[in-house]
Amino acid sequence: MQSLSKKIKERIHEKGLSTHALEKKAGLKPSAVQNILYGRSKNPSVTIIKAIAHALGCKITDLIDEDIASPSAHQTKTTFSSLQNAEREKINWDQNLYLQCFQEVNLLLEQEKVIFSREKILEIAEEIYTYSQGNNMKAPDKYFSKWLIDKTKEQLP
Repeated sequence: MQSLSKKIKERIHEKGLSTHALEKKAGLKPSAVQNILYGRSKNPSVTIIKAIAHALGCKITDLIDEDIASPSAHQTKTTFSSLQNAEREKINWDQNLYLQCFQEVNLLLEQEKVIFSREKILEIAEEIYTYSQGNNMKAPDKYFSKWLIDKTKEQLP
């Protein structure tokens, strides 16, 4: 089975992109793709993989290993959820930070006068929590939160 980084490298080559161009097209921070390609990001979030897949014009399941990309959509959804849970459990749980992330998302959405679906709010708050917790922060990273909300707004139809 091919690794995520190998599949991304193949698709980058097929599309004639540089890693920098892919990061920019996916709306990711500089080095986000490079960190995956060179093994510095061992467990990238589903949101990041989704952005990369979208920028490469493929599905998430085209980038992940076959044993994860099961044929059933329901099974795939369950697997992604399991991956997110496993990612969260690796980091010490911080309930206060988790709740603050939801409050930060709510505040930014009110300021921007934007309405997202419940699923999208959950996804954004989870991503902010994972990012902030992974950087040993006791409060949500406000710059990352704003960047993520702005990126999500750009992707709305």
